[in-house]
Amino acid sequence: MLNEEKVILMTKMAAFIDREGKKNDAINTYFKSDYIGFNVIKSLISATIVFGIVIATYVLCNFETVLSNLYNTENLLAIGRRYLIYYLLLVGVYSLVSYVIYSYRYTKMRKSMKAYYADLKKLARIYEKEQ
Repeated sequence: MLNEEKVILMTKMAAFIDREGKKNDAINTYFKSDYIGFNVIKSLISATIVFGIVIATYVLCNFETVLSNLYNTENLLAIGRRYLIYYLLLVGVYSLVSYVIYSYRYTKMRKSMKAYYADLKKLARIYEKEQ
């Protein structure tokens, strides 16, 4: 005889696995600090690449101005410092935002996995009662 509660619970768990299970499994293989650190490092690399592309685009669009600034050494050092500050600001903001986002994702994943494990325990208790 079918137990209606067991069927509902199993359907709920199967829907969770289809919807979020694979993604959560990939996240769940990491400790929180490892997951966040790895993704922040990936974000820093991405931010560096984006900054390089933006600088290259600026240089290509304003090539004449850039060449005229190359002859003035004092101005060149000031420009270098300014772009270094821009880079550090970009990386700082980007890493902070990445930290917040990936911390939230990990916390959300852990909460949903705890609910899934609770459902598994409940299902195991139902099977024990049947035997």
